[in-house]
Amino acid sequence: MTEKTDLLRHLREETFIRLQPSGIHGTGVFAIRDIPAGSDNFFSDSEDEWIHLTYSDVGSLPTSSQFLIETYCLFDHLGYFVPAHGFEKMDLSLFLNHSDTPNIASVNDGESFVALRQIHAGEELLVDYGTIVQE
Repeated sequence: MTEKTDLLRHLREETFIRLQPSGIHGTGVFAIRDIPAGSDNFFSDSEDEWIHLTYSDVGSLPTSSQFLIETYCLFDHLGYFVPAHGFEKMDLSLFLNHSDTPNIASVNDGESFVALRQIHAGEELLVDYGTIVQE
């Protein structure tokens, strides 16, 4: 198969999400087709690493960098999980908004995500920022 054929197949069969304005906060991630419960393939596979920065590390950064991390990165009780490449390219998962009743869960510190229930086309994907599932 050619790269073009692979891309067309991917766009037809494996593209599940897009960014659009959110009623919750700024920009959000929305389903463009139904995502079955238990699915974990709605974000692109990322080869990027995530680095854990303490709250102190983040506090030592310029305000503009702090804003990016506090707005787009998952966190735990020790600090934030920040893409190793910084913010030169954006992973769509960084646009997930928070909910106390999420429809997806972060797995292994944001390494991947899993649908907690069926998510319907047009529905915003939401994650509980403070809950991370370990597998």
